Amino acid sequence: MAERARAAFDALEDLSGPLRIPAAERTYGRQFAQVYDYRLAVLRRRVLAAATEMYGARPPYVERILDIPPKQLCFVIGTVYAAMRLKPDVLQEIAREVRAPLTQQSMAPQPVPTYADPGHDELYIEDPSGRVRLVGDKVRAGGALAHLCVTGAVVGVFGAETPDGDLEVADLALAGPPAPRTLPGAPAGGGDDAPHILLASGLGLGGDDAAQDMPCDLLLEWLAGALGDRVGAARISSVVLAGDSVQRTAWVPPEGARGAAAPPASALFAELDPLLAELCATLDTVVVLPGAQDPSSATLPQQPLLRGLLPRAAAWPNLHCVTNPAWFALHGRAVLATAGQNVEDLQKYMVGDAAGGDAALAMACATLRWSHVAPTAPDTLWSYPFKATDPFVLRAAPHLYVVGNQAHFASTTHAVRHGDATHTVRVVLVPRFAATHEVVLVNMATLEPRVVAVRV
Repeated sequence: MAERARAAFDALEDLSGPLRIPAAERTYGRQFAQVYDYRLAVLRRRVLAAATEMYGARPPYVERILDIPPKQLCFVIGTVYAAMRLKPDVLQEIAREVRAPLTQQSMAPQPVPTYADPGHDELYIEDPSGRVRLVGDKVRAGGALAHLCVTGAVVGVFGAETPDGDLEVADLALAGPPAPRTLPGAPAGGGDDAPHILLASGLGLGGDDAAQDMPCDLLLEWLAGALGDRVGAARISSVVLAGDSVQRTAWVPPEGARGAAAPPASALFAELDPLLAELCATLDTVVVLPGAQDPSSATLPQQPLLRGLLPRAAAWPNLHCVTNPAWFALHGRAVLATAGQNVEDLQKYMVGDAAGGDAALAMACATLRWSHVAPTAPDTLWSYPFKATDPFVLRAAPHLYVVGNQAHFASTTHAVRHGDATHTVRVVLVPRFAATHEVVLVNMATLEPRVVAVRV
C-alpha cells in the first residue's frame, strides 16, 4: 500500500482548554446569569463594530434598552429571549434527572419536535436595564430575520418604538466570528494528491442488530486499503468521529426496568474499543467526540470519553478523546466540531422552512454569524453553569466547521470579512452513519468535501 498521509494533531489549547472541566471543579450551584452577562459584554463590542460598518453612525446607538427614544429610529444591542410556551424547562429536567434512577429516558432531555407556536410566541431583546418586545414582519414567524432571533443570541436591532411601546425591527446586526488563527503546516496546492480527513458520526455501535456491524467492517477494510482504491485510501490521514459512536441502549437500562443494573464498564465499548484500536493502527490520527447517545456528561460541553473504558484503543498515542464542542487542528487547519445537539435545538425554534432551504445548514451558519456555537444553552440546551465566562463564544474563526449526526450530508462556505481580507469557513453536515452508511472526505488543501457511501 502507498505510504499513509501524516497529520500533526494540535489541541489548540487556548481554544479547547476552556471547554474542559476538571471533575474536582464541577459544581452546579451557580446561577446562569454570569454566563449571559459575560456573553453580552463580549459580543456587544463585536456587534457594535458590525453595525458601524453597516450603517455608520446613523441611526444613533442607544446603550441601554430602557433609554430607547419614542418614535425615533435607533440601534440597540441585547440578548434575545423567545417566550415560547412549548419550550421545555431545562431546570426542571435537570432536577428530574437528579431524582430519577439511571434509565434511557432520564439520561437526556425529552425531545419535542418544535418549540414554535406562532399564535402565542413573542420575542424580546433585553439587557441589564430592561427588555422590550420585538415586532414587525421581518421577525414574525417565517420572516426574513426570524431564524436569527433565538433565545440567547446577542444581536443589534435597528428599529423604532411603536405607539404600544414595542420595537419594530428594520434590520439586525450580528457579531460574526473573529479573524482565523494563522497555523503552520497547511498543505499547498490541491487535487486528489492532497491529504484528506474522514468525517463520520452516529456509528451507533452496541445495538442488537448484527447487520449494523457490516458497514463498519467495510469502512475499516477500505481505510486499510483492502477494498477499493489503495492509493486513495492512503491519502486519508485521520478520522474524526463526531459523536453518537454507541447507542444509549448499550449502556443504560430501558425505561421501566427499575432496579436493573447498568452493563459492566467493560461492556460499554465492547464494539467501539476494538474499532478505535484498528483505526489507530491504520491512520495517523483518530479524534473522538462524545454525543448525546454516548456515556458522557449530559450537559454541554460534554467531557471526553474516558480512556480507561477503551483499554485497547487507549494504548495508542494517536487516539484523541476530545470535548463536544471541540477545537483542534489537523494539517494546519483549525477545526470546530460538534456532535449536532446545538443545531438540532436551534431548528426547533423555526416554523416549517422558515430558515430557507436546508434548515440545519442555515442554522449552522447562523452560529457563525452570532459568533456563538450554542446560544440556546442554557435555556433549552443543557449546559454547565460557568463562572463569569462562556466558552461557546467564538474566539476565532475555524477553517472547517463540522456538525455531526445530521439526517443527510450538506455543505456550504461562509465568508468572514475582516477589513480588506475575507476568510472562508467550510461548513459540513455529517450524516448519521448507522442510518445512511455514508462518510465525508475533506481535502485539507482545498477543504472541498465529498460523500462516500459504504455499502455492500
